[in-house]
Amino acid sequence: MKKIPGTMYHFGLTNSISDTLSINIWYRSMLVFEQTGIFKEEILKIVKNFLESKNLTIPNNRLEWIIKEELKDLSPESDITFIEGTVSEILGEFQKKSSEDVKKIVLMGLSNAGKTCIYERVFEGKKPWELMQSKATKGIDYKKYEVGEISKPMIWDLGGQQQYLDEYHGPLRKSIFQKASVLLYVIDASDAGRYEDARDEFEWSVNQMLSFNKEPKLNVFLHKIDLVKDKKELLTYFKNFLGQKISHNISYYSTSVFDESLFTAWSGIIREISPKSTYIKAVLKSLKDQDGVKDAVLIEKTSGLACGSTLDENEEEIVIGMISLLIVTCDKVTKNMKFEDFIEFRLKTRAHYLLITDVTADLMLVVILESPGFEDQKLKEIEAVGKDVAIQIRNLWSEEEVD
Repeated sequence: MKKIPGTMYHFGLTNSISDTLSINIWYRSMLVFEQTGIFKEEILKIVKNFLESKNLTIPNNRLEWIIKEELKDLSPESDITFIEGTVSEILGEFQKKSSEDVKKIVLMGLSNAGKTCIYERVFEGKKPWELMQSKATKGIDYKKYEVGEISKPMIWDLGGQQQYLDEYHGPLRKSIFQKASVLLYVIDASDAGRYEDARDEFEWSVNQMLSFNKEPKLNVFLHKIDLVKDKKELLTYFKNFLGQKISHNISYYSTSVFDESLFTAWSGIIREISPKSTYIKAVLKSLKDQDGVKDAVLIEKTSGLACGSTLDENEEEIVIGMISLLIVTCDKVTKNMKFEDFIEFRLKTRAHYLLITDVTADLMLVVILESPGFEDQKLKEIEAVGKDVAIQIRNLWSEEEVD
């Protein structure tokens, strides 16, 4: 990036699509001008017009010099090369897997919406204060994760800067959306000035999903909701604002890195894409139908996500938060006792009684009783049913290994 002589502006070039360039002009530390798809011979005219619009006149020879110097500094390892190389790598990896093994999630949103922080909070276990060090996604990043044996999502995290959005609308469109099962679109709920831009990009993204998949799962995260005063009113507003031109069903989640709302939202998405979620739901429902049982939840131990649940949405957020805290606490307390090897234990509070049973190396079953005042015989009966349900869930994968 080069300073424009006699001004407070800085000028930079990056490679764009189809052998063209992107122009960026900064005033102090603020980006004030950006244009993509520019050919070399157009640069001087565009920069000169910008400066004249600011009542600045710089001699052509000076502008030509800084343009020449900036062109010299362009690395062959440019943004578009990086993006194309990444997409090629992703496609090669993805094509090796069947759609049953790996579900492709496209994670999109405008810049600074919080997409990468969302992933790091849920799947990498970072605390909110650690997310301050997170860097904006450059181009396209992809991440694989195994939620126990339940699901193996491949997440395409798409950078939200304008130069990247332009490229997604171009030749990368097919590569991004082909074989995608889920669209997860993130909107910064605290940035009202960009709502319309977010809607335009969301509508375009939905159209791309529908062009390659007749029944995609569409999800909207209204993120940074902790900065919004009236959360319910905003949710109602967005359901109308985003749904005007879209007839396909959209799931909405209000999320924040400072509470368990992200885990609840991701739990819902994981259950959407799991091929065994319908069976798991039915098995958990049969457990809930037992006398004295309030609810049942299947938890992935590492992330704390609810891979199956009979709870309603509001209760689920509270319970997931409590269980996640319990996992961390037990892990610290037991230390060398290897918490992941536990078989079962009970947790009694003033309001509830929890029966926690190991299912697999990655999953555990939590049974919530209606009140703590149970006789031992009743508890044993419920425990026996819980163990039977755990065996049924475990057999979902052991049967595959036999086959």
